[in-house]
Amino acid sequence: MFGGWFTLNARCGECGFSFERNEEDDYWLGAYLLNFIATEVIFALLLLAALLATWPSPPWSFLLWMGAGQMIVTPIVLYPFSKALWLAGDLIFRPPIAADFTPPSSDEVVAVGGIEPPTRGL
Repeated sequence: MFGGWFTLNARCGECGFSFERNEEDDYWLGAYLLNFIATEVIFALLLLAALLATWPSPPWSFLLWMGAGQMIVTPIVLYPFSKALWLAGDLIFRPPIAADFTPPSSDEVVAVGGIEPPTRGL
């Protein structure tokens, strides 16, 4: 599904399934929301555990910096997983149709991957 940690392929290499699902730019908004919610829940659980472990005098400066670091690192780590989970949930409610398996055009390959497809020489 991914060409790199932050690069989503346009289609499945095996079956040609389009990962964009015929939506405009807002299709992946749900994946970003899932990522945000997971980050916030992890932050809350870590903060609660740290407060319970260090009460009555929690190290507030340490908790502040560790929380800031966690809020930066967690969305990066969860990025591809949130997109895959969002697509899986979408496939449950909107099963794929024949149009989802059409071969990609050369414009689509360039637009999504950002790399010009190789041309064959004579």
